[in-house]
Amino acid sequence: MSLDDKPQKLGEALARLRDGLQGLQPAIEAIDSFLTSLGTPLETDHPEEYGKLNWETRTGDKGPFQMLRKDNCNDTQLFSHLEAILKQNENHITIGDYHYWAGDPGYIFRRKKKREKPRAEK
Repeated sequence: MSLDDKPQKLGEALARLRDGLQGLQPAIEAIDSFLTSLGTPLETDHPEEYGKLNWETRTGDKGPFQMLRKDNCNDTQLFSHLEAILKQNENHITIGDYHYWAGDPGYIFRRKKKREKPRAEK
């Protein structure tokens, strides 16, 4: 094969590869759709729903907080939903009056947000 034949052979090989990969287009579109959905935040419109879960009140170094365990949860579907929201938000999110964070797998914590004190006018 001469140097002049190499671009021709490479072109033919790329054309065959392209033709073979076209059958994968539906799979590629399905993967793209799924990846796009991962980037879309899950709904957090009804923060009062999370108050219905059976939170355990605890006290730590920073004061009172609440803990929820998946194996002791009264609504595992809602637990999984909240867990997915946390995963999408790097395990920390504020919803309503609470700051939520994820701990070890199967544990979710929350603490009431601190209210900012109004600034005194000078």
